Amino acid sequence: MAITILGAGVPSRDSEPAPTVAQVSPIAPGRFAGQSVVEELLRQHGDRPQRSRLARTLGASPLDANELSWLRAAQAEMVVGDILGRLPEGYTVYHSLPIRNTAFWVDHLVVGPGGIFSINSKTHWDRDLTGSLRSIPIGEHAMPYLRDARFESAQITALLAAAMPASTVVQPVIVLVNPHKILLARKPDIVTVIDSPRLRRWLVGRPQVFNAEQQAALIALVDDPATWRAAGQPLAPAHLHARFTALEQQVAAARTRRTTFTVLAAAAAATVLALATSLLIVTAVEYLAAG
Repeated sequence: MAITILGAGVPSRDSEPAPTVAQVSPIAPGRFAGQSVVEELLRQHGDRPQRSRLARTLGASPLDANELSWLRAAQAEMVVGDILGRLPEGYTVYHSLPIRNTAFWVDHLVVGPGGIFSINSKTHWDRDLTGSLRSIPIGEHAMPYLRDARFESAQITALLAAAMPASTVVQPVIVLVNPHKILLARKPDIVTVIDSPRLRRWLVGRPQVFNAEQQAALIALVDDPATWRAAGQPLAPAHLHARFTALEQQVAAARTRRTTFTVLAAAAAATVLALATSLLIVTAVEYLAAG
């Protein structure tokens, strides 16, 4: 297994003007980037008791550590979804497609002249990422991102084989949202690992592999709901997105409160220390004067 490394990971700016946006997929109408993750986050959060008034006042987060990781994962998918939404005309983008016969979903699927790409969004902001041929360590844990990307790609290739030109495969891509640096072991050729600021330009720069007829046949198969596992959708996408946005705002407000209390506590401690120091100085001066 080999891994493609694109970019040093330093965020760059794409100076090209935004073109006509990519076509929105008709499958699962209105399904947004990160929706599967948002559904899971809200499912988990729904089982948590509400914070007490004191906890809210002190800035306790409404999410536990596991829920925060789901929130960040959803945010990463939305960042990548925004980037994919700026692909030029001729690209079709799908989000949160549940892969049949598996418990997996693909974060984003892109069909364009340069091929078909299964894209996984990963969020590890401001971290150096180093890795081997099998995994990418995050902190003390080796994350099987590369293995999972290959598995998803193989599954989707099999699902779309009827419309896929001979020897063509779905290309697995891992997008790291604004990492500080990407350092992987060997020059790659199977799984592409790229930082988010370079994703759009890289996709548009792929050499053409599909003609218009092949691309249309692929899109028709991807659009067919029978190609995918039925996705549970207990709430309308707009309602899900609104609840997620409200949760983001609560997390941000709690963080602001914690920061405020930290600053006030530090200021109070500094004041007490200054007063104590002043008293000591006055006492010392009076002692010296009395002597």
